[in-house]
Amino acid sequence: MAATARRRTPPPKRPGLLRALGVAGWDALEPAILAALATESPILLIGPHGTAKTLLLNRLAEALGLAFRHYNASILNFDDLLGYPVPQDGSLTYLQTPATIWEAEAVLFDEVSRCRPEIQNKLFPLIHERVAQGLPLTRLRHRWAAMNPPPGEGGEDEEAGAALYEGAEPLDVALADRFAFVLQVPVLRDLSEGEQREVLAGGGEPGPDAPERLKAALERCRELLPESERLLRAAASEYTRVLAGKLSVAGHPLSTRRAVTLVRNIEAFHAARCALGTAPRAARRKLTKDVED
Repeated sequence: MAATARRRTPPPKRPGLLRALGVAGWDALEPAILAALATESPILLIGPHGTAKTLLLNRLAEALGLAFRHYNASILNFDDLLGYPVPQDGSLTYLQTPATIWEAEAVLFDEVSRCRPEIQNKLFPLIHERVAQGLPLTRLRHRWAAMNPPPGEGGEDEEAGAALYEGAEPLDVALADRFAFVLQVPVLRDLSEGEQREVLAGGGEPGPDAPERLKAALERCRELLPESERLLRAAASEYTRVLAGKLSVAGHPLSTRRAVTLVRNIEAFHAARCALGTAPRAARRKLTKDVED
């Protein structure tokens, strides 16, 4: 009697990194967020209130074990960041508090579009160069921000039928240009039925292996990044050159900084997709083979 082969039941698919952190429905943004973490590039999240922007950034900092500062930019004074300046031995020093930025490894500027213009101006070097008042922030690695959609850019809360967000303004173009990754986050209606049920059932606690998985994916992305840069630099540069020309003709010119950033983002995004296993198999095989060789 011939033996009947038993059909193996495939193991259940593990949730994505962000879902493992307790944030459902963000799978499409996962490669961009991993790429930004791997390159330590600034992230700006844009979305209506209650869409888990702040929750995600807090969970990322906690999972990575970062010294984290969370500032509400709408009420921020610059002394809140640096401490109070006082003269000491013929020079100026800053009185430190647990909330000052000097020892931070990651910072979040929440409600950044409600920040007063003079404070926004002081954030330019902090976001782009990790410098405050001309002094380097030697420990700072990750600079994150979150905001509601500005008027004219989907600023109406369509889910609640509310008026435009009062006090929300378009972010200063020069400040926005310093964020490498500007990501529009999903709202409830964008999620699948299963994701909606998961969110509404309140199952948003991080999984026990979430920190280890995030750190492993981050390390793998960093390993793949140099080879991704080598493979894609010429094509990404040419793509960006052509795109910049077409956008300029359409009245939306890219700054040189944004164009250079876009090239680096393409390379980092590809490395992140390969690290996550979501890139096409041939692309993953090519990148990982060259790295292992």
